[in-house]
Amino acid sequence: MTSRSEYRAMLDGEPRHVDVSAIDHELGQLWNAAREDTPHGQPLVRACVLNLVVYVTSDERAEHVGQVIAQVAGRHPHRAIVVVAQPGGDSRLDASIAAHCLVSPEGGRRVCAEQVTLHASGRALEELHGSVLPLLVSDLPVYLWWQDLPDAYSHLLHELLEASDRLVVDSADYPSDRAAAALANLRRLSQSHDVGLGDLNWTRLNHWREFIAQFFDAPPGRDYLERLSRVEVEIASVHDQEPDLTEGLLLVGWLASRLDWRVPDDDHLGDGGPLDIGLISGAGSVAVDLAPDPAHPGEGVHSVRLRAGDGARFEVSRKREDEACVQIIAEMPEGSNSRVVHLQPPPDAALLIDELDRLEHDAVFEEALAHAVRFLGGRA
Repeated sequence: MTSRSEYRAMLDGEPRHVDVSAIDHELGQLWNAAREDTPHGQPLVRACVLNLVVYVTSDERAEHVGQVIAQVAGRHPHRAIVVVAQPGGDSRLDASIAAHCLVSPEGGRRVCAEQVTLHASGRALEELHGSVLPLLVSDLPVYLWWQDLPDAYSHLLHELLEASDRLVVDSADYPSDRAAAALANLRRLSQSHDVGLGDLNWTRLNHWREFIAQFFDAPPGRDYLERLSRVEVEIASVHDQEPDLTEGLLLVGWLASRLDWRVPDDDHLGDGGPLDIGLISGAGSVAVDLAPDPAHPGEGVHSVRLRAGDGARFEVSRKREDEACVQIIAEMPEGSNSRVVHLQPPPDAALLIDELDRLEHDAVFEEALAHAVRFLGGRA
């Protein structure tokens, strides 16, 4: 019999191992006990507005995910099902449950979301969808956060996508030598299963895209938009790995899709590689240079420089002496201006919240992704 202290520990996020066949029963017992003995003297509310299925391949990633979704619960109360997959070894399937509780912004109530964690290895992975799908709360949207390379032949991935409304990934985790295939697979999977597609790497670019767009909101900057001739992007890693060129490629893909820049010849891309791309606009050629900089402190995009005819230059760049500050410069024959804004790299919880705010397809992202796939030599 579970003690009150054990239930309180679960409500504070501490997992408790349970039998896989008894997960729903144990969750019911948890909430019944919680209502009878609310911890901390605060009314407790069990809330759920969506299902979040997360796929990871290590206990370390699962621990990080638990921290992230605990922060998300206040904005998006949910039932989270975290799958920790270990393809090798003996067939094994274990389960644990926990809850993440936050005090509501209005005060007084503790809003709690629940997390089910499934550890699966060996042959148990082949039929794991049979354990995951019955745990989904019916009539609520399903978000699948897949933290691994998208394998087009994964039976589990296809089964989960059939039940999902939106697929969320983080292309920053993809090795550079496999990024092209991974991004191309993502496009095909989202299209074949008709699910919305989101990428935390794209969400990291939100403010950068806003800053760039502001250069051309009004004259005289708007007059140079169609005459851009060069784009330079400096970028480093996101997760302490090698430089994450995918983030830069998505940014360039966004520019290309919005301004109708086209690739002149796929073979030419193969000769130049993804770091030096030649595109064609309505006004002529556009040279794109992606410069990896693993030695640069900080993470992600560090600078974006746009050049146009008549000596116009537009730049958004992190200050080397303070990575939390971004300098925005516009230099044109008609005049120049400069300002500095504060911009901290967003944490994963903030990125995921943005993704959970959206359910439908993101046409702008999908068009930018199609261009990024072509830049990498994949099939758009």
